[in-house]
Amino acid sequence: MSFNKFMRLSGKVLFLVLAVFLVFNISCFGGTDTYIEKDLTKISLEQSLRNGKPTLADFGWRNCIPCKMMKPVLETLAEKQRGQLNVLIVEVYEHEDLMDQYGIKSIPTQILFDSQGKELMRHLGYWAPEEMALELKKVGVN
Repeated sequence: MSFNKFMRLSGKVLFLVLAVFLVFNISCFGGTDTYIEKDLTKISLEQSLRNGKPTLADFGWRNCIPCKMMKPVLETLAEKQRGQLNVLIVEVYEHEDLMDQYGIKSIPTQILFDSQGKELMRHLGYWAPEEMALELKKVGVN
């Protein structure tokens, strides 16, 4: 086999392997239409309040110690409640307008909104997962 034929064959094999890999990833992992944002700070509060699901918004700051402690709690809750509850983190120094709009005076502050965007309750400080689960259950979020 000549070198040129070998290179053409190698290119075809590589293309085929790449195509199979891409098809496998899209079919097994849902493609881009089922992508769930992992970074809770990238989710828009305004959009979350309008999508017809309850929303838990944590107003905090990335360098605040109790806020840092809340992050894994919120990430776990977001994963557990996927599709039923919007969970997001609002970085207050990037969204000072929201801080004023919702009267945030200390961080972290968590606000739970119903599916129409009406505030149901708020909590100040670190919110232990067990306490959070009880409060969410009281307002109908399991």
